[in-house]
Amino acid sequence: MRLWTKDSREKFKEKKGRLLWATLLCGFIAGFDSTSTFIIFPAIRSSLGNGDTAATTWILTIVGIVSAAVLLQAGHLADRYGYNRIMITSAGASAAGSLLSAISPNLLILVVGRGLQAAALAGLGVSSIAIIVRETEPGFLATAMGRWAFWTAAAGVSGPVLSSIFVEYASWRVLFLSVIPISALVIYLGIPYWNTDHRSIKKSKIDYLGTFAAMFGISLFVLALLEGNDWGWGSPKTVCSFAGGFLFMALVTRRSETHSSPVLPLHVFSNNTFVLSAIIGFISSLMFFGMWLALLSYAIDVWDFSPMKTGLLLTVMPGSMVFIAQPAGRFADKNGFRGVMVGGGIIFTAGFLATNLAAGVSPSIPAMIPALIAAGIGMATILSNTTAVGTQELEPSLVGTGTAILQTSYRIGGSLGSAVVAAILESGEIGTVNTHKWSLWAITICGVITALLCSLIKKRPSLHSPSNTHL
Repeated sequence: MRLWTKDSREKFKEKKGRLLWATLLCGFIAGFDSTSTFIIFPAIRSSLGNGDTAATTWILTIVGIVSAAVLLQAGHLADRYGYNRIMITSAGASAAGSLLSAISPNLLILVVGRGLQAAALAGLGVSSIAIIVRETEPGFLATAMGRWAFWTAAAGVSGPVLSSIFVEYASWRVLFLSVIPISALVIYLGIPYWNTDHRSIKKSKIDYLGTFAAMFGISLFVLALLEGNDWGWGSPKTVCSFAGGFLFMALVTRRSETHSSPVLPLHVFSNNTFVLSAIIGFISSLMFFGMWLALLSYAIDVWDFSPMKTGLLLTVMPGSMVFIAQPAGRFADKNGFRGVMVGGGIIFTAGFLATNLAAGVSPSIPAMIPALIAAGIGMATILSNTTAVGTQELEPSLVGTGTAILQTSYRIGGSLGSAVVAAILESGEIGTVNTHKWSLWAITICGVITALLCSLIKKRPSLHSPSNTHL
């Protein structure tokens, strides 16, 4: 049993406070990147892309591919070398990637910079959530995750606004430069504790073959999902990408059965709560990522809104999340996860159903408001709580890896959601109400499925789960 002195207790509180503030900034960086890049896309297309939309799209595509590919490895390394170290290293990579993106002389260098940013985002997300799980006292995890979601949502609101200002009065390059001081602050808050972090996994031999196989396998899956509409779902490139991804992941699974330090610890899938969380994360991400494209396309292609006006309208989603995230977390800690997550799924479904029935050919912002508000409530009550539910019963040495597996399911589900919505739109006539309403119906159906899956969560999980072992 650890004996506390007044001095040691104060040092512990200071360390815990600095680290938790660093994790909130990690959430801010993730939220800022997710909403701001869409606004500066037209400016980048004009200045570096020479008007080529397909080529410029790679500044968005590369983020999905790299972040999904790196997530598993980031989680494994966090468990092996310490969450603090991975967070600090990832913050350094974020600063470097942002600087490279800001000074890029051509589109290729910008894509490389965005790829480095994507890898950093994966590391920041996994390590920051793992630190929250580790440092949070039993019974308060949902509240802590709600606080993290609040900062992510706040960044999601400020991203489009600041991007619009930068493009209008300065340059899109300023957007990337603005991330550097935030990343530097994460390093400042965490660096004093570089050598005080625990290392959960013994220094057994790294499975390099499994590591690279996982990276290539997930990359090929996500690439096929993102490019399938353009390549054609039956084209050789798409089929080969899916087949290659399957073969690489089969190799990962095979090696994970026998290696002493597997990339994918298969025994975590014997935990029913963890598996259910991964499924909920996959389906909910399918609808949460798909809804952005569905609503964006409706506003631009049906109502003829400008990209900037549409981007500002969509900030209602993270804006709603700002007000709901922390109260939803407190409610979940007090009453259990199931009620708040089922409620969020029902509200999400009702909001999109209302918008689907009310929206027509004539522009009507009030018609879209129900879906926008409901989407924010859904993200606040489901996404962050899904991670809390999934990690609460894991052993401490696998919190980072478990978080990474859940985050990977979110990324793949999100890529599939965008692909499904794009396929629905391209199967009809873009710009017609009926075609776009089919995409909204797909999101609504996902909302129903998500609510039903959330109803299977244990009503009152154990507050003294193994993962809640704080320093």
